[in-house]
Amino acid sequence: MSLLDRTGAGLSDFLSGVPDLAELLKGSTVNLAVTGLSRSGKTVFITSLVHNLLSALHQPHRMPLLKVVGEARLVAARLAGGKPGRLPRFPYERNIERMAASPADWPDRTADISEIEIDIRFHPSGALGFLLGRVGRGAATLKLRIVDYPGEWLLDLPLLTQSYAEWSRATLQLCRRGTRGETAREFLAFLSNRRHDAAASEDDARRAHDLYRAHLLAARDRHGLSFLQPGRFLNPGSLGESTRMWFAPLDFSDDAQHGARSTLGELMEQRFELYKAEVVTPFYKQYFRDYARQVVLVDVLGALLAGREVFEDTRRAIDAILESFRYGRRSIIGRLLGSAPIEKVLFAATKADHVPEVQREHLAALLRSMVALSSLDVTGSDARIDVTALASVVSTEEDTQEIDGHRVQVVVGRPVGSDTRAKFFVGNVPARPPRPEAWGRPFLNIPVFEPPVIDASPIDGIAHMNLDLALDYLLGDRLQ
Repeated sequence: MSLLDRTGAGLSDFLSGVPDLAELLKGSTVNLAVTGLSRSGKTVFITSLVHNLLSALHQPHRMPLLKVVGEARLVAARLAGGKPGRLPRFPYERNIERMAASPADWPDRTADISEIEIDIRFHPSGALGFLLGRVGRGAATLKLRIVDYPGEWLLDLPLLTQSYAEWSRATLQLCRRGTRGETAREFLAFLSNRRHDAAASEDDARRAHDLYRAHLLAARDRHGLSFLQPGRFLNPGSLGESTRMWFAPLDFSDDAQHGARSTLGELMEQRFELYKAEVVTPFYKQYFRDYARQVVLVDVLGALLAGREVFEDTRRAIDAILESFRYGRRSIIGRLLGSAPIEKVLFAATKADHVPEVQREHLAALLRSMVALSSLDVTGSDARIDVTALASVVSTEEDTQEIDGHRVQVVVGRPVGSDTRAKFFVGNVPARPPRPEAWGRPFLNIPVFEPPVIDASPIDGIAHMNLDLALDYLLGDRLQ
């Protein structure tokens, strides 16, 4: 007799040796890694995602596009307890209390790797749901393990294919152009009489590192640049002030391939290779291998409004990040991790609440254009990739305003530290990267709006845009 013939009471007899099929699914886990470029809102994304999941049973209208919620199949969502020997815990409770305080404020940016785990208990759909309903409690459990890490760390993967001399030449070429020429001025002056063939000196190596790191921080924090290597110079995490990071690029002639013995070039090269071997490679082998689902957040609007140089730099950083998702035979990540798969990657343009509704599709289309060519290798290796625009927290409302005799749509919110609400108009967001002649003057004064009124208890949830749609794309197949 086939299994299909064993229906009704006979099915329970047939499976009487299995007390509860849900028990078979309790070990099911999805590892979701969340990363992104500077100021993209990684910490707020995870905080809002967790808070809305925990609140979804009480307020399902917050997450209707997450099918397990929209179809009323969610039973419960609870935080899992910390486990010894795992990564530091993501500070969800501290973040939500800070956002719910009066006055409200945003949490601090991601500085190191951390994780948080949620047990999602749900009624499966289809045949599995029927079996569980007939035999046991009718519910299954999916453990969602969310890992947060600085996006700058992904910018280091291309270093594994470069020699120190090659990296130095490429990096210094960038340092001498545009905005970088300003932020790197003191560092470049220091290098002017310390070439790669100068005598080895620990003091010079440390001084060069400090000046170069100061340049990277200024390029990121003052000017919004993103393609900044090595990534751990910006966010060292648990490495702290390790001597492995006491290096910087040096001037190499075109025909020089290595630093000569007992020179500053040799000392820096040794540190560079040590950094790759003991920092970059272990990160991918220890942490990246299990993250089959990935979210990469990008502040596309901020890059666009900052001007052509920042926008092009963001594209360069996206290209470098996509190296981490290329799993072909000749790829760097493929050689590091073998057959470990990346199943789904979602690129998300954040802060969609900073533009009116009519502009949000353009925001997503612009990001799609920025990743399209680079993502071909990803899609060619059976990974699914998609792009969306979202707002982890809606901190604005829509309105209209008359500008030059025309009525235009704007967003309204209260800037952090201000007593009054302000209107914000970004103009028309292009669906494709602007042509060189189309770039206007950079507009860097992007408001940081206060969070809305939030209840720290996981009951009411937080207003957002497309957070549920993003989560359904990433997890929906495991919550069927």
